[in-house]
Amino acid sequence: MIYVDEMIKNTYRVPQPEGRGAYIRLDQNENPDGVPQWLFDSVMEKVTPQFLAIYPEETIPTEKYAHLLGLEKENVTLTAGSSVGMGYVIKTFGEPGKNIITVTPSFAMYEVYAEMIGMKVVNMQYESDFSYKVENTLAAINEDTSIVVLVNPNMPVGNVYAKEDIKAIVEKAKEFGALVIIDEAYYYFYDQTSVDLVKEYDNVVVLRTFSKMLSIPSMRVGAIISNAQNIRYMDNYKPHYTVNSIGLLFVEAIVDNHEKLMAELNASYLEGKEYITKALADNGYETLPSEGCYVCIKPKYKTSREITDLLQENGILILCGKQGLTGWLRLTIAHKQYMEKFMETLLNIDKE
Repeated sequence: MIYVDEMIKNTYRVPQPEGRGAYIRLDQNENPDGVPQWLFDSVMEKVTPQFLAIYPEETIPTEKYAHLLGLEKENVTLTAGSSVGMGYVIKTFGEPGKNIITVTPSFAMYEVYAEMIGMKVVNMQYESDFSYKVENTLAAINEDTSIVVLVNPNMPVGNVYAKEDIKAIVEKAKEFGALVIIDEAYYYFYDQTSVDLVKEYDNVVVLRTFSKMLSIPSMRVGAIISNAQNIRYMDNYKPHYTVNSIGLLFVEAIVDNHEKLMAELNASYLEGKEYITKALADNGYETLPSEGCYVCIKPKYKTSREITDLLQENGILILCGKQGLTGWLRLTIAHKQYMEKFMETLLNIDKE
């Protein structure tokens, strides 16, 4: 019998949903409209057979993106989505047998990657009102800690960590030689960043993605941000040519047109958020405070599973909460027209 790594063999993975194209997709924190047509056209006019016949070149897009962040190229490496990037980080810096500290519920791939290399997962719990006590994380950091994960804002709940709390965690982790991953997948919806900490601390890695506000999840582009030495270590592990050439063209276009693009995307998002926040409150729905592009909703009459299934029958996909969010719905906040359709359908199906 051939050898199979025991950690990988025994990992349980749930496949991602497919066949979603015909629905209003409010289940995976995507922007259903994507990037503006003007940006799409400016990129795609460069895609020729000759362009596709060349291996991807990352230097210029990486340099432009790093400068947008106020950093140098040596502080950034681009990845095939931030979910791949977090795998690079955990593989490079995670110590088998030691702990990775995260909260639950959160993005599940941290736990998956950690278990694959033999790390022990320490899941910190929310309070009953879904607030989180940072002192719990601080108390959990010790000589057995290898990595601490802070998803900021955290998904799916939407809570955030104050900058002073993040620094306290980074400093405590540094005492024990532990790395802190600050996942900023939802940075653009919160607009507070810890990128500056990579200049101050050598145990900080920040992850970013182009999949959420920047609206190109199909291109699979993310970024790892850290000090130059840490980036060199991850580049040692990272294969060549992992980000495709069309994705890199979009990175350049997004950076080159950043102010104009963000003004359009943010205006659309805020209009949708303002509408759905008010509509849910006016109709008596309990929600959790969220700084991400999503909101958790407590159904009034039917179960979360019933509502999720009925919404799908009406052409709308949302996420049915599980584990720590059992009984809740998670809705992606998108353009107002989608929020209106969701609200209209919800009121029609969530009845006594």
